[in-house]
Amino acid sequence: MKNIVYRYSLLFTLGVLIFVPLTGILSPGSSSSQLSPSVGQKQVSRKPAPSTKLYNNSTYGVTFSYPSNWQPTKGYEERFSGVDGFFQITGLSSPPPSTIQNVCKDALNHRLNPYGTRPQMQRLQIQGRPACLILPSSDQDRTMERMATLIVRYPTPIRLNGTNYNHLMLSADKEHIRQIANKLRFTMPRR
Repeated sequence: MKNIVYRYSLLFTLGVLIFVPLTGILSPGSSSSQLSPSVGQKQVSRKPAPSTKLYNNSTYGVTFSYPSNWQPTKGYEERFSGVDGFFQITGLSSPPPSTIQNVCKDALNHRLNPYGTRPQMQRLQIQGRPACLILPSSDQDRTMERMATLIVRYPTPIRLNGTNYNHLMLSADKEHIRQIANKLRFTMPRR
């Protein structure tokens, strides 16, 4: 039963990350000026942002730096974006004794191929916590906005709306994911 709940949690989370970006593209009355640069508009230069802002979220227990030109994205919770990229965070629930490798493999091998057909996974440590970075392959669907994902095991699970989440899932464009990951810090006590 716990495995089923975990799989539905992962499917729901990936579904939100995959299909919510499409709502702005497919909604009636959307104009080409609302399309992201990766969907039909001229690509902008991927130069680093001249300055950064500090993102601090006490609900998810994290802080990190992001480009200062990014703003909260309307219609999303915990998502910021700009002409050159985005980030979005959420929690992932998985039944004990799930490992970071299992959680990452489930995301990597998702049946909808949100990272393309040949994504790469790298094992990492973030603030001493096991983590993985999923990088998209060149055939990733353009509507995914070059999404890469960092999954990190929380020092202590967080509880939101009656559900325990033991992993943080941070998705961002592949050009900024490492920069953001390098500055990520948990703001909760370590277990």
